[in-house]
Parts: sequence; C-alpha cells; structure tokens
Amino acid sequence: MKPQQTCELPVLLSTRSIYGNTRSKGERPPHLKQLPFLEKYIPPSLPTQDDTPDRGDRAWLILIGALCIGFTTSGYMSAWGVFQAHYEQAQLRSSSPSAIAWIGSIQQSFLYIPTLLFTRLMDRGYFRSMLTSASILFVVSTVLVAECRVYWQFLLCQGVCTGIAAGAFTGPVTAIISQWFHRNRGLALGVFAAGASIGGITFSLATKALIPLIGFSWTMRAITLIIALGLVLGNLTLRQRETSSIVNGPLLDLSPLRSKTFLLYCTASFFVYLGYYTFTTYVAASAITVGVSTSFSFYLVSICNASSGLSRTTSGIIADRMGAMNLVIPVTAISTVIYYIWPFVHSQRGLVVLCVFYGISIGPFASLVSVPVLDLGEKDQVGRRIGILMSISGTAMLIGAPVSGALSKSSGPGAMGFYAGNVMLFGTLLIAIVRHIVIKQGTQPAELSRLENNIEEDKKTRPSLEFTLAPLRFSLIGNIAFLELERQYGNQGQNVTA
Repeated sequence: MKPQQTCELPVLLSTRSIYGNTRSKGERPPHLKQLPFLEKYIPPSLPTQDDTPDRGDRAWLILIGALCIGFTTSGYMSAWGVFQAHYEQAQLRSSSPSAIAWIGSIQQSFLYIPTLLFTRLMDRGYFRSMLTSASILFVVSTVLVAECRVYWQFLLCQGVCTGIAAGAFTGPVTAIISQWFHRNRGLALGVFAAGASIGGITFSLATKALIPLIGFSWTMRAITLIIALGLVLGNLTLRQRETSSIVNGPLLDLSPLRSKTFLLYCTASFFVYLGYYTFTTYVAASAITVGVSTSFSFYLVSICNASSGLSRTTSGIIADRMGAMNLVIPVTAISTVIYYIWPFVHSQRGLVVLCVFYGISIGPFASLVSVPVLDLGEKDQVGRRIGILMSISGTAMLIGAPVSGALSKSSGPGAMGFYAGNVMLFGTLLIAIVRHIVIKQGTQPAELSRLENNIEEDKKTRPSLEFTLAPLRFSLIGNIAFLELERQYGNQGQNVTA
C-alpha cells in the first residue's frame, strides 16, 4: 500500500510574534513567506508592541548628549550674525557683506549637505569612529579661527572645516533620537533643536562681551574650550541601540526619492531654508545702518535665538499631540509676514519685537522639519530619508544668505526682505500640499502615531479583552489556512494533517 503523504501545517502566528519584540512595527509575520496566500486574510496593520524605550535613564541620557551636541555645533553656527557684524567692521572690513556671508552660508550648509553620506556611514556601523573624528576636527578648526588673518583662511577654517565636522552630527544624532524615542519623539527633537538656540545665545553673548576685554583671538580660544567640553559630554553619552542593525547597500542611495510625496516635501524644505537664515544673518548689520548702536545690535541675534529656543522646545510637545505639519505650516507662514515688515522697521524697539516674533515663528520648523519624513517610507530607510532631506536643505542654506545680501546691495533692504519672504511662503504652501496628499492617501502620520499610542494604552488597561480576542483571531486564521491547504492539495490525493 502506498504510504500516505502528509503536509505539515506550519505554526501560523503566536502571541509573541504579534505582540512581542520579534517584529518591528508594521512588519509582516515571517510565516507568511511559507503561506503567501494568507496575506489577504491578515489586516494591513496588526497591533504590535513598539519596544522604543521613550523614557528611562538611558534614554534621557541620550537626550542630554544630543542637547550637548546641538549646543556646541548648531549653537555655534546660530551665533554667526555676531561674527558677520564684527567682520564687517574689523578683520574683513575690506570685503563686501555678501562675500563675508559666504563664510556663514558654507558653514551652515555643510551642517546639512554631507548628512546623506554620514547617515549611510552610520547605517554601516561607523557611528562611534565618525563621532570622535568629527569632534576633533571641529575643535581644531575652531581654535584655528583665532589665527586667521585673511578672507580665505576664515572661509576654510570657520566655513568649510567646522561645517563638515558639524555635518557628521546632525543626521546621525537625529536618527539616534528616533531609535530611543517614539511617543515623545517630537519633544526629544525639540530639546535637541533647543540646544542650538541655547548655544546661539551663549556664544553670541560671550563673543560680544569678551572681544572688547581680551581680543578676538583669545575669545575664539575661550569659545573652543566651551565647545570641547560639550563635545566630550556628547561622545560619552550618545550611542546606538543594541537592536539597531547594520544596513548594507550603496553608499549614496537615492531610492527614497522615488516617492513623489517625499520628493515634494524635500522641495518644500529647500525653499523654506532658502530664506530661513537671511534674518539672523543680516539683522545685526542692518540695525547698525538704520541708527541702532553697535553695542546693542549684537544682542538682536541673542534675542532671536532665545525666542527660537523657547518655541523649539514647546513645539515638540505640541506636535506630539496635533502633528508636526499641522503646527509647522501656520507658524512658518507668520515668519514670511515678518520678512515683509522688516524693511520698514527702523527703530530699536521695533527690531526687538521683530526678533522675538521671528524666533518664535521659525523655531517649530527647525525642530520638526525631519519628523514628517520618519513616516514617509519604510522604517529601514529612515537614515537615508533624513540624509537626503538635510542634504537638499543644506544646498538652500549655501546660496540663501549670499543671494539675499547681493539683492540688498543692488536693490536695497526691501528687495532682500521680499525675496526671503516669498521663497519661504512658497515652501510653506508646498508643505500644505504634502499634508493634503498624506491625508488623502490615508491616516496622517501624527494621527496614526496617536492611534497606536491609544492601542498600547488600551492593552495595558484592558489586557483581558486582548487575551480574549487573541484566540479567536488565531482560530480564524488557522481554519482559513487549513481549508486553503486542503483545497490546494486535496485534488492531488494528499491528506493534510495539522
């Protein structure tokens, strides 16, 4: 007698595979590879447990390290307006304001342009060595600024070298934060961005106070000491999660740009950043030309950074509740209005009011610009999407302030204000279009995040309901699978045994 042929039914799903840590959020069960026809019976979004810490000593220590990095790198660059005004009247007074602005633009743009390369190096496992090397380069470049005497030396040390070194932190640190925070991600990114404002205030006031006392060279050495301490703290506290895996592939992977929504959002960020730094770059220098005292004009950059720091932190908390794009769109539109008003303000009090409102209005965009891209694609491409976004944004920073300076010199401050306001307004409109597309395609990322949080809370407060429904779900899927296998193999005379 011919022996019976059996076909073992694989274990379909288990409580651990659905609710445990074996799968990332949204990933399909591995058993579907064995039974592909089950795909149509599985809901597209099974409730899964996200193992992102979101709190605890280690997570908060990571956030402190990120704050130190933001303070030393982006904070130092946020004080560029003070250096711009000083160079115009001291070391580089023979150069045009537009030429001097290229130093700051290169510095700020290199904070983002090489991010695509650095995030890919992080994906390949070089985060620690990259962090250490960039810290050394940043410190050496800053201390060398004290020895600079001519334009090209400032351009190389303060523009190119410090910019490239800072760029090694921006994208990777943002990705590290996303590994340790999920529900409180907006707050965490807001704190990271607030570090730039705190640093901007500190370095602006320190530069203004120390130059008359000890001279420019020793002021830069004192600033270097502050930067070195912050980078040491950042290196000691930041680290990748043990669950993060090395992602292989080409060094420069542009595949996320195939998403039209992501490409449109990158274009929107480009236009916003095209005018973003015009105000902070020229507000101190322009204040001097309208009669504001030189001693007070330097404080305008600090006022702007202080206002921005407050809004960056609070915007993260608000975005966790209402969504990043829902907040970014209206407040960024307010900043465009300030650009239209700026050319007509000639009093010290009026400029202070503009600095306060501009700082408040640009803070949310600075802290939340990368939040929407975390949900505009696959989870394993987060680093690449952040890198592409920041590289495109860095290109806008490179040309934004010099173009504004050239327009101010040729056509007056009114042309500069209208140019910066118009490009930022166009970028804001594109972000609104992206939001419309995301809502039309499905659940908005922020709303999806809140929905998942509610599911997790319900599972904690009502576990009996979850365990009651789980057997029913498993039984239903198991019976469907059995009937499907019997249908497929029954015609061949095979007996299926479970």
